[in-house]
Amino acid sequence: MNHANYMKWLQEKLIPNLESKSVIVVDNASYHNVQLNRHRTSNARKGEMFWLDKRGIRCSSDVTKAELYDLIKMHKPQYETLAIVRLLADHGHTVLRLPPYHPDLNPTEQYWGIVKTRIAAKNVTFKLQDVQPPAEQNFASVTMEEWAAVCRHAKTVEGRVHE
Repeated sequence: MNHANYMKWLQEKLIPNLESKSVIVVDNASYHNVQLNRHRTSNARKGEMFWLDKRGIRCSSDVTKAELYDLIKMHKPQYETLAIVRLLADHGHTVLRLPPYHPDLNPTEQYWGIVKTRIAAKNVTFKLQDVQPPAEQNFASVTMEEWAAVCRHAKTVEGRVHE
């Protein structure tokens, strides 16, 4: 999966099938986190740190590069826009991001594990054309009971995280 394929899937498959004002829960996969308005990094030259000026954040001309970068880091959260957040918001939906390194809070990750185990038990070639059909069959055959079980597991883990 990559960002372009993920965005295409969102636009062509997910969004048309969502009820209005849905909440979409996403994990921290790199293709979920593509920024629309990237900020400057610490590797940028001091003269390239115009990111602040474009946002009306003024500072003295004698400020150091390190101080400029500290300002960028301080203001960055209010200006960050993820591509998926914008796309889904444009269609009236909200994105809820899971905390980093908590795949147990994501029922989809749990079900991925089940499907991968089922496929691995029968797959001997490890070729995409041999993996794709059973993966599609496994995902299509998810029962309400199986989905409810992975959702219950996520809720149990969430309860432990909050303790």
